[in-house]
Amino acid sequence: MLAGASRLSLRLSQMVKQVTPGSRKVATSAAALKKYTPVPKELQKKMVTFQVDNGLPVHVRGGVVDKVLMGFTYIVCGLGLLDCCRVYYVLSYPQKTE
Repeated sequence: MLAGASRLSLRLSQMVKQVTPGSRKVATSAAALKKYTPVPKELQKKMVTFQVDNGLPVHVRGGVVDKVLMGFTYIVCGLGLLDCCRVYYVLSYPQKTE
C-alpha cells in the first residue's frame, strides 16, 4: 500500500514539474499577440443594447420577439408539467382488467 502511495506522489510531482510558470507565460503571450478582426457595426449596436443597465433581465432585452419566445417557453414547460402529473396519475391508478 505504501509503495502505491509513493508512486502516486512521484507521479504528482512529475505532473507539477511539467507545467511551469514559464510555460504558461509563453502560452498566454502567444494568444495575446493574435490579431483579431474588427467587430461589425450591427453587432456593436446589439452589444450596447444588451449592456445597458435598464433593470431588465438579459433574456427580455431583445424586445417583443424575446418576450414571445419566453411566453412560448413558459407554456411548453407548463404543458410538460401537466403531462408529468397525468402520467404519474395513470401509473398510480391503473385501469382494472375484468
